[in-house]
Amino acid sequence: MKHENPVLPEHDPAGALAHMVADTRYADLPAGVIDLAKRAILDTLAVTIAGSGWEISPAIADQVAEWGGAPQATVLIHGHRVPAPMAAFANGVMARAIDMGDVHETGGHVTEWNVPAMLSVLGIADRPVSGRDFLTAYVTGAEVGVRASAALNLVRYHTTWGMPGEWNGPLCAAASVARILGLNADEIWNAMGMAYTVHGMSEYNKYSEGTQMARVQHSFAGDTAVKAALLTRRGVTAPRGIFQGVPSGILRHVAWDDVRPELLTEDLGIRWQLAEGLSMKPYSACKFTHSFIASTVAIMQGEGLDWRDIDRIDCIGSNSARMTFEPAAAKWNPRSVPEAMFSAPYTIATAAITGGFFLQDLHIDRIMDEERRAVMQRVHIIADPDHADQFEGFSVKIMLTDGRRFTHVTPYVKGHSRNPMDWDDLAEKLRRCAPFAAVALPQGKLDQLVALCRAMEEVEDMRDVLTLMTA
Repeated sequence: MKHENPVLPEHDPAGALAHMVADTRYADLPAGVIDLAKRAILDTLAVTIAGSGWEISPAIADQVAEWGGAPQATVLIHGHRVPAPMAAFANGVMARAIDMGDVHETGGHVTEWNVPAMLSVLGIADRPVSGRDFLTAYVTGAEVGVRASAALNLVRYHTTWGMPGEWNGPLCAAASVARILGLNADEIWNAMGMAYTVHGMSEYNKYSEGTQMARVQHSFAGDTAVKAALLTRRGVTAPRGIFQGVPSGILRHVAWDDVRPELLTEDLGIRWQLAEGLSMKPYSACKFTHSFIASTVAIMQGEGLDWRDIDRIDCIGSNSARMTFEPAAAKWNPRSVPEAMFSAPYTIATAAITGGFFLQDLHIDRIMDEERRAVMQRVHIIADPDHADQFEGFSVKIMLTDGRRFTHVTPYVKGHSRNPMDWDDLAEKLRRCAPFAAVALPQGKLDQLVALCRAMEEVEDMRDVLTLMTA
């Protein structure tokens, strides 16, 4: 237990976070944060559409339909009407399925956690949820998730200590859902405590073993978020000492010293950490591969190179990026979709050959393609422990068989808050995602979805999104 300043449960920083969620009003949000939120929501809806038909998503949608129950909520794209927790279960996996949702540089995954669950409770709210109410619930819950991860410095240590910055996702989802359902600050705190109790931290094996739980975990988080809010309404109590409580506050169970608990409450409600480093993904793979991909594409296309002339590719990444190139035996020999998504050698080789990386590159025949595997063997990657930015600015050097060498560093990949995707970029991402939907959506609905997100503050009832997200 490295962090030795326990507090009484009623003084835990989680209480201040819960009050921020309950007390913030739409008028308190800066215009730039609102615009970012609207774009992040559209981005997540786009990847959810593609994720609806990807891998295990259809099976999970069918499973919750088979379970049945009160028709409170909609399973997106598929259209099943099921209880709200079950809709959140199905919608959660779809949002994370293609691993193309946003990632925060200190907060890890964000919008894939709360938006699917928020959409799943619109039908059980006491009144229609306006776009402004939805945006406020989104931003405040997302801020909880980002601050929880940043305070523990989880993005930096998730590879070496096996605790990804994703235990905080259920807190993010629970906070946003509780706000949507009108819970007060004390009730929001209780719901967050319930989510914390249910979801542990040490789940890195979902990545290291190449499993589908990186995506299905979002199902369980959404389900828990909805149940935590509803059970809180019924009087079920949960722990309050989420961060500094004795004996099990999370700050008492991390194995490193450089935690920053002050980030949980510093300038809370004034400074929005969510807006400081949120990235929207251009490639359907782990964010730690994106800087490698972008620089490989920049060299190949900028110099007009032929991948057949490559002798070797040397890359330098961050310490956290090691999860995409260690252990070498697995990362240089991916044999499934999850393994390929988290393989830097595979994504780099694919980028060199195709000029990008998208869902078609995750079909098993592409993963096992002999030409791609041959290029993978020419990829060499090391980690620089002093590289400060865990996601951005990785070096790529390509040497050709004739001896020529080309080096490139992409400071910020397209989609980062310092190199953001604009509305046109997101509309194009939606266009690319749409063909992968489990059920085809008419182009008219896709166009309306973009328009709705751009003017979300004017929407009177966010159930309009559900209409646009089902055929």
